[in-house]
Amino acid sequence: MPVTSISVDNELLSSVAIVAADKARDLNHEVTPFLAEQERIRGAGQPNATSGAKWIQGMGTGTHSKATRQRTGYEEIDLSVTGVLTPLTLTPAEVIFPVAISEVEEDLNGGENQIIELAGKRTSQVMGKAKRDTEKQFILGGVTGFEDWNSLNGTDITTTNAGGYIEHAAVGSQNNSIGGFSKATYSALPGAQNQSYDGADSANANLLPGLAQILTKIKARADEDMSGISVIGSESGIENYKRMVQANERYVDADKLDALNMKLAIGGALASTSTYMPDAGTNSTASPWTFLILDFMAIYAKWSKVKRDGYFGFKDFITVSGVHNVRAAQICVRGQLWVETFASSGLLHSAETY
Repeated sequence: MPVTSISVDNELLSSVAIVAADKARDLNHEVTPFLAEQERIRGAGQPNATSGAKWIQGMGTGTHSKATRQRTGYEEIDLSVTGVLTPLTLTPAEVIFPVAISEVEEDLNGGENQIIELAGKRTSQVMGKAKRDTEKQFILGGVTGFEDWNSLNGTDITTTNAGGYIEHAAVGSQNNSIGGFSKATYSALPGAQNQSYDGADSANANLLPGLAQILTKIKARADEDMSGISVIGSESGIENYKRMVQANERYVDADKLDALNMKLAIGGALASTSTYMPDAGTNSTASPWTFLILDFMAIYAKWSKVKRDGYFGFKDFITVSGVHNVRAAQICVRGQLWVETFASSGLLHSAETY
């Protein structure tokens, strides 16, 4: 078999492709608010783990010791203590997205500039696909190739030990299990249940009261400044919220009166729109997700960084001769959806209709 004729070396091709990947956008483009908000709040590729075939989170479920009343100073201190942590064990997952250029394609495109442009466009498309698929898995679930990754969608995904993290059931009735940790077993603990509000298919009556209730409960359970809170809405949810608040808006910029300004804030956090909110699954058809209020200090993607960068890491082009006469690069996504507590996140569902 002939060896690929390389007019542009792999190092140059990889450098150009990496730059192009940063501008990933094509006709399949859709926004990825989960990834964008986590990057804004925690930083690109953060947090990450540097090793481990298993990742274990100790969920605080007990009380280590009891108070001993002191009046004279001679009272015997009660030293009976107990363990306080229940393990939640997750396995890092990995997917690879290849970028390939064949010898025939190089011949057909002829010339260094054309080959570089082809590599750039192809890498850009694949990076966009990788981010959209990762985003979709995190919010909706069920993405082909991502079967080992967990999802937030606890309305439709109830698989034992791999259930979705956010449920539409009322507080106290949520029963998914994740990594060996059962939300039902510890349902009496405030941190083991996410906040939930049923909009009863009426945004007009229940959207604002529901958001207010969820944010009030989250504020009592999140970090004091709520700096990690982000709001993601469905397209209908954002439309309904804009419709409700528009009548009370005041336009103070006399030079630019914009009645359709979409910089909407909810509880102090800018609201993003997602096209992946669950609304057609086994249970989400009847209980579609309208607003997800997520605490990225408590629920987030943890990326793996060992030999390879699991945060959409790019592995340079190499020449692959044998079965296929091509050169190929790889985009690696490796990590897992992580949780420390559920109570500082919440879901408002069934408010798609005004």
